[in-house]
Amino acid sequence: MILVTIDTLRADRVSAAVTPHLDRLQQEGVRFSQAITAAPLTLPSHASLLTSLDPPRHGVRDNQVYSLSPSISTFPRTLQAQGYSTAAFVSAVVLQRRFGLNPGFEVYDDEMSGPERPGADTLARARDWLLAAREPFFLWVHLFEPHAPYSAGSYDADVSAADAALGDFFALLRTRGLWDRAVLSVTSDHGESLGEHGEQTHGFFVYDATLRIPWILKAPGLTPGTYPHQVRIVDVLPTMTALAGAEQPPPPSDGRADGVALDRVLRSGESAGLESYSETWLPRDQFGWSSLASLRSGSWKYIQAPRAELYDLGEDPGEQTNQLAARPDQSARLGTLLSAIAQRTGPSVAARIDPVDAEKFLALGYIGAPGPQRPDGVALPDPKDKLEVYRLTMEAVERSEGGDAQAALARLDRANRLDPNVAQIHYTRGAILGGIGRFADASRALERTLALSPRHVAARFKLALALVRLQQYDRAVIHLQHVLRDEPRNFRAYHNLAAIAYTQGDLDRAEALERQALAIDPGYVEAWNTIGAIYLQRRQPEPAVRALEKAIELNPSSAQAQQNLGLAYRAAGRVESATQAMARACVLDRRYCSTGGKP
Repeated sequence: MILVTIDTLRADRVSAAVTPHLDRLQQEGVRFSQAITAAPLTLPSHASLLTSLDPPRHGVRDNQVYSLSPSISTFPRTLQAQGYSTAAFVSAVVLQRRFGLNPGFEVYDDEMSGPERPGADTLARARDWLLAAREPFFLWVHLFEPHAPYSAGSYDADVSAADAALGDFFALLRTRGLWDRAVLSVTSDHGESLGEHGEQTHGFFVYDATLRIPWILKAPGLTPGTYPHQVRIVDVLPTMTALAGAEQPPPPSDGRADGVALDRVLRSGESAGLESYSETWLPRDQFGWSSLASLRSGSWKYIQAPRAELYDLGEDPGEQTNQLAARPDQSARLGTLLSAIAQRTGPSVAARIDPVDAEKFLALGYIGAPGPQRPDGVALPDPKDKLEVYRLTMEAVERSEGGDAQAALARLDRANRLDPNVAQIHYTRGAILGGIGRFADASRALERTLALSPRHVAARFKLALALVRLQQYDRAVIHLQHVLRDEPRNFRAYHNLAAIAYTQGDLDRAEALERQALAIDPGYVEAWNTIGAIYLQRRQPEPAVRALEKAIELNPSSAQAQQNLGLAYRAAGRVESATQAMARACVLDRRYCSTGGKP
């Protein structure tokens, strides 16, 4: 079995003009014209894909905020228990193993230096595994194109780039004789709005621009054609598993899975009569506004919101005319069904994100969750009423990531005039100001963030960094200690406390704090570099060399560690090695090209 997920791929972009390789696949397989995802967000939708459960039951409601509980059964676990070789190759930090999708995979390849890696690189790794894999096997490949920012210059260009990379992979399947033997699915986690309903990307609304996804299925004995009836992302793996003759996972303790195997109705062409639940918690988690949920049943779609919506998709596929008042019978029926689904909740596990990872998510347009912004019982705003605030904030993130801090700040000022009580506006402003060296302004913006959202750990951490730059060390220490109360394994907080102690001449405390950081993450380069500098200050060159060689082993491109290693070699009397290390530091960073220097 081979499962390919193409991130952010709209159903209407699979065509001969844009995706010739996918178009050829759908000519040879079954095309599902009405496939619906569980969430317009990468992690929740993939969790639904691998578990066959709706988000309320698997507990992953947003990117970066939740992890899949180990108690939830997944298809990879069941397949592995049946003797399948299992491997996953993912292309973005959103799906790294820390978020709990890796159990059941013998190989879970999520190595990448930045927030994402090119699909061609991911497919090359998958190809190498496939060439050596024993059968039966289950392979999942995730491509991040065409997720914004669009590396090829536009959405459609990114779609075509993903398709071209898949063309080479499909050629390998044909060469290896797997094209006609394997159960192969290509689908997406969600679509992209591209301006529909005022949303540029995805995650904010639950309209079909982001919920309707492509799904193409090819399997031995399966007659090619189009299946026009509604199906869901939760049906993908039950169907693939049934066609492969493998066993389904055991049912959850609270009843059967939400997805169903479609093998029988595919042969008969009949409708399975499925209703499709979807939701987004991004407005709630990241901005403190209301979450949204939808239910599709037949031609009707109901959206649960502070101001609910009802659409007849048969007559109004663009969801332009709200029929709520005109059809109270349908509204009441679908609202009752939706509420029953939403109330079947499973375990919820909070994810742990350190500040560097948060920066990677920010590069992809995910600001992160600030924690509750309004007391329980207070009505949350409808995202429809906050679209302009959201749009300006996300444009600010995009401009900042593109290097235009002033344009970003101007947009945040406009968003703040519309709503001065959104913590994420002030957090984003503080992050940008800190990035351009305006630390006093950054600290004021971050203090405002914490006044609105006291549990915004990322804002508290950035505030501490700004206070360090302002040499307000006592205040910085208070905030870093607060961060550690909320996140005891935040090794970067220990490192920054160590940096303050080092600056103040307390070398013993600095070393002890860095050792605590390394106990959490033994591969933390900055901690090894600081420990090396501490030993240099103590005039202990050999321990300094060992610590700094470890830093260089972990990150040869660290100019500061190379410079410090040169100083340690020189103090140890190893002149030639010192010269080489300092030369490497100079190549990496021109600031280290002068002779001498201090750790």
